[in-house]
Amino acid sequence: MPELFTVPYLGTAEKDVLVVDWLVDEGDAFRRGQPLVTLETLKASFEVEAEGDGVLLRQLEAVGDRVGLQAPLGVWGQAGETLVEAEVEELLAAQAVPDVEVADPTPKAAPVSGAANAAPASPAARRRATDLGIDLASIQGTGPNGMVRVEDVERSCVGDSSTAEVATGAVDAAFLAHVRANLDEFGVLESSFKVDLYRRHGARIGADVEFGKGVAPLAERLVLGRGVRFADGCRVEAVDLVAGALTAFGPRCAVRCRSISLGENAFLAADVDIGGGGAMDPEAELVMGGHGFVGEHAHLNPCRRLVVGDEVVISRSAVIMTHSFGSSALAGYAARFAGVTIGDGCQVGIGATLFPGVEMGRGSILLSGSSLVTAMPEYRLWGGVPAKDLKAAAHELDAAALLGVAQDLAGEFARQLQLRGFAVSLQVEADERELVVDHEGRRHRLHLAPLLDTEEAAPCAEDVRVGLAADDDAWASLLPELVGIDLSVPRVRGALGPMANAFREFLRKRGVRLHPRTWAYRGGWL
Repeated sequence: MPELFTVPYLGTAEKDVLVVDWLVDEGDAFRRGQPLVTLETLKASFEVEAEGDGVLLRQLEAVGDRVGLQAPLGVWGQAGETLVEAEVEELLAAQAVPDVEVADPTPKAAPVSGAANAAPASPAARRRATDLGIDLASIQGTGPNGMVRVEDVERSCVGDSSTAEVATGAVDAAFLAHVRANLDEFGVLESSFKVDLYRRHGARIGADVEFGKGVAPLAERLVLGRGVRFADGCRVEAVDLVAGALTAFGPRCAVRCRSISLGENAFLAADVDIGGGGAMDPEAELVMGGHGFVGEHAHLNPCRRLVVGDEVVISRSAVIMTHSFGSSALAGYAARFAGVTIGDGCQVGIGATLFPGVEMGRGSILLSGSSLVTAMPEYRLWGGVPAKDLKAAAHELDAAALLGVAQDLAGEFARQLQLRGFAVSLQVEADERELVVDHEGRRHRLHLAPLLDTEEAAPCAEDVRVGLAADDDAWASLLPELVGIDLSVPRVRGALGPMANAFREFLRKRGVRLHPRTWAYRGGWL
């Protein structure tokens, strides 16, 4: 399980030390005795060494920070382990000790009220308090054992907004009115400055969120997970907007709906239009799961509740309507206002149209150019105008066929790397495939087998093992220098390098999303 490592005893009388350099990046594996971070006192520099083999899960202090003696520096664990903020807070709360004081016989003045028993604070909260010029002693922590968290720091500078409003992400009405009245001027401000202003006025916004040029969300309640991105030219208006971690809005997206809730890692391409007639009606609502895709120029009309499941693909120029329009209902024409539901894993083809009240069952596919006017069952492929049932959406694969698909994927991955100028060799031996890439003087290897191979092999820069199945015990004890990919779940474990990240992205583009799914490819070999 994840553990903290702290500033060791350095034989100094100083109260704190300087973090000079991190020698291991987050996500990287290390060996027992390997230096992790360099610290500096007034007299010397020291390297903190690893106490065992593992992976650096989190750097709690940044280069240039001053850190108290015995204070936590980072969190380490084993390959494949993940870390959420709540776990960090629990570890820090359990570790919390009073600051080490240097013995001094000189009588001291009485401490400032509350300082002697100040609650512990997470490193991120301390950095945030420094950025905002806030005294940590004045903040009531809501974390374990009263720990002060980033949210507590940001709540303290919201002004007159109530605690309940901040906890829910309610944005100060006067601030929002000012933004609305000065939209063009506000939109051109620096992203980090805009994000800070929203936080100060009640919005709940995670780390690494980006507001592009011209972006100024007009939302009465705004809750954004880490890494959410609004590209240049996005226009957003809602009463209630919630977006999960790594969700991305492409350039010039127009989003207007009373209530919007998007899961993690959803991707909206350029020029997506969410809104239209009735978008701010009392019943207007868009609920979209995670890890889905909405293509360029798609139009989603959430006049009534529009529910889109996990891992759904809505192709470019598709149209989804929740209200009809046109001739008079009194003349006998249809006038329907009804929600639409799209199940997990569905695909809506290019230029397809869904009419009010329809439902697509889990795993179903609607062909490009089709018009859906009635409910589709699960795992079926429909097409036409109006769309009709054509056949099963997918066919079952036996073990031999599944192995063949995996081998074809490995071969195509090798071909794609070759097309990009990489020196790739592909070895074929019975049911196994091995790719070797020699790049910039380093060797990267990917081995595919029916059962995940976890045995130690000749050292290389990157050793990726892929299997159609994996023994649970072997998976749990995967060597720290290996990356494991089990296609049966599918899942990934280990510290991913450039080849593993590229293969993960290659699989994602073919519908194979490895767990943990909340991940974004930031570029590399592909």
